[in-house]
Amino acid sequence: MPLYHFVVSDLPSNSKAPELDNTYASAGLKADAAWSGVDASAGAGITVELIGLYASYLVAIGFLPAPTVAGARPLPPVPITEEQKKMILNVGGRGGAP
Repeated sequence: MPLYHFVVSDLPSNSKAPELDNTYASAGLKADAAWSGVDASAGAGITVELIGLYASYLVAIGFLPAPTVAGARPLPPVPITEEQKKMILNVGGRGGAP
């Protein structure tokens, strides 16, 4: 039960982590807008499509099994080659082959 205290305590009030500040990230994204033509400094929300794309990638590289729920929305295609999958296995750490 090492995570029990997360459930029974008031984690936001008892947290010792510093407040996160995105001032520098926002400024960098605003400066990048002149080059890219896209101002992403306001941020963006996570969408169903984005989560589907992440899940599809994890299925494509063999990290997750394909969903088996009948009637579920199909995952979007991920253009990843067999060569890229083999290269991912050479990364090491948690993502590498044992």
